[in-house]
Amino acid sequence: MFLRRLFLAAALLAAVSAAAQQRKVIVLGFDGVDARYTERWMNEGKLPNLAKLRAQGTFRPLLPTTPAQTPVSWSTFSTGIDPGRTGIFDFLRRDPKTYLPVFAAFDETKEPFLLGDRNPIAVGGAVFLLFLLIAAILLLRRRRIGGVVTLVIGAALAAGLFVAVKKYIPVTRPGVINRRQGIPFWEAAAKAGKKATIVHVPVTFPATDFDEGHMLSGLGVPDMSGRVGKPFYFTSELDFQRAGASNEFSIEVVQLEDNRGVIHTEIQGPPNKLFGDPPYIKIPMTIAVANDRNSVEIEVSGQKFTLKPGDWTGWVNFTFPFNPLIKLHGISRFHLIASQPEVKLYLSPINFDPRSLPPGFRISTPPKWAPEVAKQMGLYKTLGWEIDTWAISEGFATEQMFWDDMEWTVTQDRKMFGHFLQRDDDLTVQCFEFPDRVGHVFWRFVDPTHPAYDAKLAIQWGDALLKAYQLMDDIVGDAMAAAEKKHAVLIVASDHGFASFRKHVHYNTWLVMNGYMTLRKGVEVKKRNVEMLFDSGQFWENVDWSKTRAYAMGLGEVYINLKGREANGVVEPGAEYDNLKKELKERLVAMVDPDTLDHPVRRVLAREEIYKKFDPNMIPDLFVMNNDGYRVSWQTSLGGVPKQVFEPNKAVWSGDHCSVDPEIVKGIFFVNEKLATNRAPYIADIYPTVLGRLGVGVPYEVDGVELR
Repeated sequence: MFLRRLFLAAALLAAVSAAAQQRKVIVLGFDGVDARYTERWMNEGKLPNLAKLRAQGTFRPLLPTTPAQTPVSWSTFSTGIDPGRTGIFDFLRRDPKTYLPVFAAFDETKEPFLLGDRNPIAVGGAVFLLFLLIAAILLLRRRRIGGVVTLVIGAALAAGLFVAVKKYIPVTRPGVINRRQGIPFWEAAAKAGKKATIVHVPVTFPATDFDEGHMLSGLGVPDMSGRVGKPFYFTSELDFQRAGASNEFSIEVVQLEDNRGVIHTEIQGPPNKLFGDPPYIKIPMTIAVANDRNSVEIEVSGQKFTLKPGDWTGWVNFTFPFNPLIKLHGISRFHLIASQPEVKLYLSPINFDPRSLPPGFRISTPPKWAPEVAKQMGLYKTLGWEIDTWAISEGFATEQMFWDDMEWTVTQDRKMFGHFLQRDDDLTVQCFEFPDRVGHVFWRFVDPTHPAYDAKLAIQWGDALLKAYQLMDDIVGDAMAAAEKKHAVLIVASDHGFASFRKHVHYNTWLVMNGYMTLRKGVEVKKRNVEMLFDSGQFWENVDWSKTRAYAMGLGEVYINLKGREANGVVEPGAEYDNLKKELKERLVAMVDPDTLDHPVRRVLAREEIYKKFDPNMIPDLFVMNNDGYRVSWQTSLGGVPKQVFEPNKAVWSGDHCSVDPEIVKGIFFVNEKLATNRAPYIADIYPTVLGRLGVGVPYEVDGVELR
């Protein structure tokens, strides 16, 4: 009896202990928050909530993935495995058979629409069979004329529907496959019976179902143009091209026919991937300039509204008809920059309307949750890259325009976060992107040595980065209050930090100058832009692959032109391949900027030095990591070969992290617990740490450890 009681007591104690270890978890993610600035401003008393969280729990700088890129780090955050295993190692990857760049995280597919090419036969045949049945009944009842007439009408109607369906119903629709490998921690938690709400985590599109789960996808959801985000700039300026220095980010610039009276124009909508002709679906728009030229009236998609310079609209609905039966619905906002002497009108990227999403376009799980959220809390941006950094980067938008859009976006996201915190979930995860976007375009104001530093603008915008961090601090305060109420574990983390981007490094140019890449003479080469990724632009048109041993593409990677892997490979596997990698590593690190005598490259690592497992046909051979102040050029990322190796970065896009050594751009990690371990956290550690606090086992071998 005594032993039985002792056993029961021990079992009860173990059960109580296990229950105590199983707690609710809130994970608050921020893109691009730098550990150095966070610690500095906490110490100065400017981030009170984070300082309080540090005092009550633990703060440590967090090591991002190699490379330190948003989709790469967040994929490891989600799955607990390194980029070699997730397969997400960059924004871009190359096809070794064509050398062409494509997006790394997603593959576009064609899915049958309904019954595919059998749609006309199915509809026409079904109608004909129905009328045939009716005709047979009439004939059986000796109503010969009625039966024959019915049969003729049925045949005619079936033939008409056959033609109509063939004309108006597509055979296929575009689809998307997420290439990220691994099991997200919320799916592992769901299998153990935990309820979870996951919002705006990057690389979660299209949303996949999981038990007891709700999700809104993050970075990866395209705009209606199929882009990461394509804004519009309507202008009557004859010299409008001066507004943007390069338009590498492919802003849709629309020339207006006049600067007064009623101006007729159009909005280019989605590419016509259903029927092919016309190539884009466009809708008309009129801009009526007031007689005093102090305002404009815009009419589009059955809506009219008046704007004065500096005004923003609320959400505007757009309907893009492919034909009378098929339409896509979008939402966006206009901002009137100027009405005189020239009209300058901005339209933000057009988001898919969450209330009316096209079939198969999964931005939420369950699919009905996206429209439910809109009904409960109002319309919201569905685009994964929510805040437009492109227009300001190319000179089409002002700092104030960017800031207005950022605050407006965060207000809605924060409203949603507050609502989701009230749900009875075991796990709540939401990511906010705004610190990263502010860092990219406002870093020039925290670095007076930056080529784009403007002393006059710095008077107004010098504290923009701090204000963004303080906005983050306010959101952390909301999460701390919710965690205390729920007795939950709170983790606050970012995927990487930031560095100053003072100079471009054109790695392909360096490869040419040092004999690793050979160009063909007399071939005209256009400057690369993002649009070329989508519209089948030419790439590598001037490269002589028969004499090229290495090439650079993506945000900091070098590929060997390996025989048997690349279509026109010349480097033999084995000793020649190994020796070339070693030589490139040594020479790239030894590279010197002649203007400053600095070394732009801090380290070069071979893939096998970073990843335990990887696909040798996909993962780059070398990762080039820059020192603070340098970054791989946009032209290199798209396979360009400018004339000089180095180029001052005079652009608004002034801060970055993509090819910077991860040890320089560390993110943040906070938890409202005192950790005993002195381990410097790595982003893969969050996965087992979250599951451990939930009392859920890790489903496979991960590259992180639980932090306790």
